Amino acid sequence: MTVKQRRVLTIFIHVVCWLVFLSLPAIFNPRREGVSLFGVFDDLWEPVRRYNALLLIAVFYFNYYLAIPKFYLQHRYPEWIVSILGCFGLFYLINYAIVPSDIVVAPDMNDIEQHAGQVPQFRSRRPHMLSGFNLFMFIIVDASSFTLFLYEQLQATKKQMLNTQISFLKAQINPHFLFNTLNSIYSLTLTKSDRAPDVVVKLSGMMRYAVSEANQSFVALSKELSYISNYIELQRLRLSDKVKIRYEITGTGQAEDKRIAPFLLIPFVENAFKYGVNSSDDSDILIQIYLHENDLHIYVYNFKVYIRPDIDKGTSLGINTTRQRLNLLYPGKHIITVRDGDKDFAVSLNITF
Repeated sequence: MTVKQRRVLTIFIHVVCWLVFLSLPAIFNPRREGVSLFGVFDDLWEPVRRYNALLLIAVFYFNYYLAIPKFYLQHRYPEWIVSILGCFGLFYLINYAIVPSDIVVAPDMNDIEQHAGQVPQFRSRRPHMLSGFNLFMFIIVDASSFTLFLYEQLQATKKQMLNTQISFLKAQINPHFLFNTLNSIYSLTLTKSDRAPDVVVKLSGMMRYAVSEANQSFVALSKELSYISNYIELQRLRLSDKVKIRYEITGTGQAEDKRIAPFLLIPFVENAFKYGVNSSDDSDILIQIYLHENDLHIYVYNFKVYIRPDIDKGTSLGINTTRQRLNLLYPGKHIITVRDGDKDFAVSLNITF
């Protein structure tokens, strides 16, 4: 949804909520035996009701856009309380001015029955300005503006915290990719391999993706898969034939029309190469990615081989940080399963877009 569409939707919701709220006095008026739609609009269009509606709307947005952010959030509580009392006083005075000075009230039916034969006495009185729904609606409007503002501030704070945590997690993951790749280049240069230039080209593509896409919240899934392919090809260049690498992308879905958080899938792949490859042992790595219309499934499997403990603090760093990102970015829209066996390791992840 674009910014313009969200703005139009917000305005529409506000208009509907105001129409429903301002119709409450007509809907719950005990003097009306039945309230039709036209009756409600007739009631809303009465001069007193119309002026009160405009005044209530003004009070709401005055509190929401000015009084609460300028006084309450700045801890200027006396000014904030004065603004509330000022709105209340203004509401009372305007009602006093627009409500007729007196109205003719017919005698009660019980009085007529008790004084049968006498001429009914009509009396006039000034109605109470803030009785019934008037006072109720003013309190609701004032409380609603405060509640809505605090709710949106809470959501903004949560979003800011989410972005901060995601940035922190990216900062943890991205250098790890670079270190592994540099180690690969270092190994090839020691043996003066002719494949070193190809590795540099792959690294260039990976770094271009890291620099241009790392700060994006979401990127095209095709770019993420291209990054994974470059990483796997880079590993193929430096590994011997004793390492069997099976990598495939299947399914009916299209990667070009889907978006995903950057560097979300690569930790599973990297983990398989880091802890499933040993120069003296046969290794088997399986990476399968299935693309469907609305979801993605990745399955990564590897044999366990002996790894020197000083290589890393633990095998779960990349996966644990990825779990955190998944919980933040795809709450309720992902399923991750990790199987840590004695001789092998497998991780399965399904994401619904």
